[in-house]
Amino acid sequence: MSGLKQLRNRVKSVKSTQKITKAMQVVSAAKLRRVKSRAEVLDDYSSVLVKMMNDIRLNINFIDLNPIDRKFFKEDITGKSCLFVVMTSERGLCGSFNSQIIRAVKRDIAKFAERNIKVRLIVVGKKGYDALKGGYSDIIEEYYHVTKEQFLPVVLQIKDKIINLTEQDEIGGCYLYYNEFKNALTQIMTRISVFPVEQLDENQQKNSEVSTSLFEYEGSNLANTLINLYITGVIKYGFLQNKASEEAARMTAMDNATRNAGELIDKLTLKLNRSRQAIITTELTEIISGAEAL
Repeated sequence: MSGLKQLRNRVKSVKSTQKITKAMQVVSAAKLRRVKSRAEVLDDYSSVLVKMMNDIRLNINFIDLNPIDRKFFKEDITGKSCLFVVMTSERGLCGSFNSQIIRAVKRDIAKFAERNIKVRLIVVGKKGYDALKGGYSDIIEEYYHVTKEQFLPVVLQIKDKIINLTEQDEIGGCYLYYNEFKNALTQIMTRISVFPVEQLDENQQKNSEVSTSLFEYEGSNLANTLINLYITGVIKYGFLQNKASEEAARMTAMDNATRNAGELIDKLTLKLNRSRQAIITTELTEIISGAEAL
């Protein structure tokens, strides 16, 4: 009977776990819908900013930019560090969501180390900080438990940090790591160059809805304002894309866990029924044998 009790307890435990994973799946699905809609709103805005910055990059010799603003369009890492902004999650239970970003960051740190270039890190999310704090690089800022209310202030703090380090000539390049949301099953690890501004490929330039001939850069401090808007937009877009990817990955992981729990419950229930039937059969055999002996 002790074996039956253990099986019943295990079935009860797995059912409790299944309820938790199902609840987490529903919560992540609800969060995903909200974050996805916010991320989609930024698509066109970010696209226009990228095209404008790329236009300045292509025509930099014909635009009157001050030396500080020019730093954001030309890579100059001689004797300088490189800054990585790494977006991860606060919690686990989301499959390979964090591991694929962390692997890419560690791989790029090693590549820069081979070129004797020091890497400095700004890490968003506890999982990324826990994985990278063990001497991989210099973590200058880390942000935990970023709520909806803290989201925009954190983005502005990161933007200000990037601009200050660039103006002080401490970094010569900045890269952003995040997971880009494609659908509920697909999240793509993405690495973009915040500065120097990446050049659009030929197809993007041909398909661009905004022609470079329409841009006129006049007015005091216009380029600096565009740089601030661009960096803020890129960080905000990456943050929302990463958050949507996190919820999608967690929803998928919890759905798989719920189905696996269901399969395990079926197997345990079948084993429990067979064990109980075996005990009943044995007891009946003993009763019949005793009756025949009398």
